[in-house]
Amino acid sequence: MSTTGTPRICFAAGSSRAERLTARGDRASGFTLLEVLLALALLGSLLVALNVFVFSMAEAWGRGRDERLFAQHARAVANHVEGLLESAALGPAGDALAVKEVRQENGSDAARLVFTLPEGSRLLTWPESPLPDVELSLAVDERSGLVMGWQSRLEVRRDQQAPRETVLSPFVTSLGWEYYDASFKRWELLEEPKREPAGTYLVPQRLHLRFSHGKLSLERTIILPTRGEGVTRS
Repeated sequence: MSTTGTPRICFAAGSSRAERLTARGDRASGFTLLEVLLALALLGSLLVALNVFVFSMAEAWGRGRDERLFAQHARAVANHVEGLLESAALGPAGDALAVKEVRQENGSDAARLVFTLPEGSRLLTWPESPLPDVELSLAVDERSGLVMGWQSRLEVRRDQQAPRETVLSPFVTSLGWEYYDASFKRWELLEEPKREPAGTYLVPQRLHLRFSHGKLSLERTIILPTRGEGVTRS
């Protein structure tokens, strides 16, 4: 009887010791309620800070988006006008740029920068078949912005009708004429083209475009190409 009871006593003692070790290990590897609450509080603060950062970045990106699009538009318009002027002034068949009086819709004449392209521009919408030798001019209208007047030299009633107009940018509010004064070595910005004593207009060296839209404002300078004999575009 004594020999059979001893293993039972040893087994019970061993089981109790194992349970004590397991419970002690669980307490050592687990988290207390205070630690869990502190971790949740820190996680909540981190999420709040992350949300504030994300929304502030999105707001800043949204504000800068209008400025980037506005700058891209101004750059694209200036590049397009420069390309038209280069096509008109450079090359063996190029025609020199000039400042001339152009008839307006109200019947009056106004000084405009005039140039000619052999096939017009891709922005022109002809009422019928396109015509060659298209004379174009640049102006700023208070309601429409930067407009390009155009008509073919082959049109029958060309001298009696005002040129058609195509809007290049509704955001251009002024077109300035820049002349370089060699005597004082400085640039002179005028609202109207300069005239010689004989009455003829001087072609400026640069055009100054001002773009405005709400609180946004940009300025772009266009250098007018000078035609040389036999010059071709690079």
